[in-house]
Amino acid sequence: MTHGVADLVGGNDDTREIFERMGGRQDLTDAFLASMIGMLGMVAALYAVGCVLRLRGEETGGRAEPVLATAVSRFTWATSHLVFAFLGTAVVLFVGGFAMGLGHGVAAEDVGGQLPRLLGAALAQVPAVWALAAVAVLLFGAFPKASAAAWAAAGGCLAIGWLGPALELPQSVMNISPFGHLPRLPGAEISAAPFL
Repeated sequence: MTHGVADLVGGNDDTREIFERMGGRQDLTDAFLASMIGMLGMVAALYAVGCVLRLRGEETGGRAEPVLATAVSRFTWATSHLVFAFLGTAVVLFVGGFAMGLGHGVAAEDVGGQLPRLLGAALAQVPAVWALAAVAVLLFGAFPKASAAAWAAAGGCLAIGWLGPALELPQSVMNISPFGHLPRLPGAEISAAPFL
C-alpha cells in the first residue's frame, strides 16, 4: 500500500495535506507510514486498557475472590494481569513494526534500511500506550466503579489522533492525547523530551 499512496493521493492537495497532518510533513511515503504506525499504537493502547480492565471484570464476576482467598496476594494477582497490559503491548508493537518494516522493506528492496526504521517507529509508541494503561490502572485502583472510564480516555485519544488532524484542531487539543507529544516516525526529528 505504501508504494500506491502517491497514486492514491495523485494531485489532490487536500488529501496530501490530511496525510501530512496525520503523519508529519516529511515525504508522503513516510507520512503514510507514520499514520499507520500511529494507528498501530492506538490499537495497542486499546489492548492495554482491555488487559487492565480485566482486573475489574475478574472482581465483579466473582472470579478473583477464590484466587485471593489463597496465598496469592492482591499485588501478585494484579501484577499477573498488568504484565500482559504493559509487556504485551510492547510485544504487539514489536511484531507490528517488524511486519510493517519487513513488508515495506521487501517492496522497496531495502529490508536492511526499512526494517529498523519502522521497528523503531513502532516501539516509539510504547510510552504513549503505557500512559493510557497507567490511566486505566489509576482508575481501577482509585475509583474501581468508574474504571470503565478508561475506555473513554482511550477512545478520546483515538478520536483526537484521527479526527484532530482532519479537523485542524489546535495543538493544545492534540496534546490532550499522549500520542500527540510523540514525534511522527519514521521521518521526524527525535528528541528525548516527548518520550520522558
